[in-house]
Amino acid sequence: MNPIRLMAKLTTRGLRIDSGGTGGGPVTIAAEDVAGALGMGRLKPQAVLVGRATFCDDNRAQLELAKWVQQELHRRCRRNGWKTDYCEGLAQLCVFELVHPLRCVHCLGRGQLWLQVPERRGERIVLVERWRTCPRCKGSGRKRLTVRDRAAVAQIGKSQFADVWAERADAMLSDLYGLQDDVLRHLWKQFADEAA
Repeated sequence: MNPIRLMAKLTTRGLRIDSGGTGGGPVTIAAEDVAGALGMGRLKPQAVLVGRATFCDDNRAQLELAKWVQQELHRRCRRNGWKTDYCEGLAQLCVFELVHPLRCVHCLGRGQLWLQVPERRGERIVLVERWRTCPRCKGSGRKRLTVRDRAAVAQIGKSQFADVWAERADAMLSDLYGLQDDVLRHLWKQFADEAA
């Protein structure tokens, strides 16, 4: 199975793998199995926290991840000479956006829409139905919080967040998505037999 398809089957409660037409129902890998698989191998401790918080619905891991993100933001702020007043709020924002992504309401989280597209056939134009990438979420299936909502979660004023802190929060969130990719590759190796 393609790792991207495996990633699409990961949910906040565990992992669902289709039976592939063998007549049985879907195989469900429980959150406990995912947590056990995270403990096998050589994942970074932060990646294990990301995996437990995202795929095992582990509240304690979410709190520990927020604490680690806050410490990392403090380090970056001190290194660059920035204020450290907003690190706690930014950590909450980053963990919230990682663990609870909002679905795009236009495509319902699929990343694609079934649309009628005009196509030229000879001298006439015919409407053809095709899957197209969702223009609102650009195929991600996720909707971003508005700047106002992100600033409210981070407990920073909207204009100050937009001018200064949004880029820094996005950089930290990008690092968290990188750790999530490491987790997905690791889970792919651990569950390869069941996913094939």
